[in-house]
Amino acid sequence: MIIYSGKKINVRKDEIILDDGRAVMREVIEHPGSAAIIPFISVNEIILIQQYRHAVRETIYEIPAGTLDKGETFDACAGRELEEEIGYRAGILEPLIILYPSPGILSETMHLFKATNLIKTQTNYQMDESIKGVVQIKLSDAVEMVKKGVIRDAKTVCSILLCLK
Repeated sequence: MIIYSGKKINVRKDEIILDDGRAVMREVIEHPGSAAIIPFISVNEIILIQQYRHAVRETIYEIPAGTLDKGETFDACAGRELEEEIGYRAGILEPLIILYPSPGILSETMHLFKATNLIKTQTNYQMDESIKGVVQIKLSDAVEMVKKGVIRDAKTVCSILLCLK
C-alpha cells in the first residue's frame, strides 16, 4: 500500500511473511535508480563536489550523482549529472559496479561510473541543489580523507576505494 507519493520517491507499507511464518510490516522507499560518477581530471586527480544534504544537516564531500529521469538510461543519467554538477563531459565513461545503497528500506539501484578524458563544458545546477563548491584533489588525498572520516558519503567512499590501483 502506497502511503506517500512524491516527486522522486514513493513510500509503501508491505506486510510480508518471514521464513518462520510470522507476519511483519516493512516500509519501503521506492526509488527509480541513480547514477554516480567519479571524475578523473588527470590520472591521479579526481573532482569532488561539496553539497549541503538536509537529511544529515551537513555540507559533505561527494562525487556527482543523480536520480534517473523517466525513460533515461543509467549511462545517460551519468553523463547528464556530470555536466550539470561539475561542468565536464566524459570522453570515456566506464561502469564500475551496481550498488544497493540501503537495501533494508530502499529499492534504489545505484550505478557507479568512472569518467576520464574529461571535456570542459559548463555547470547547470538544478534549482533544488545546494552545491557549495567543486574541489580537485589527488586520489591518494581522497583516500586519506576517507580514512579520517572526512568523506563519509557511501557512494563516494566506494568509488574512491574501487579506483585504487
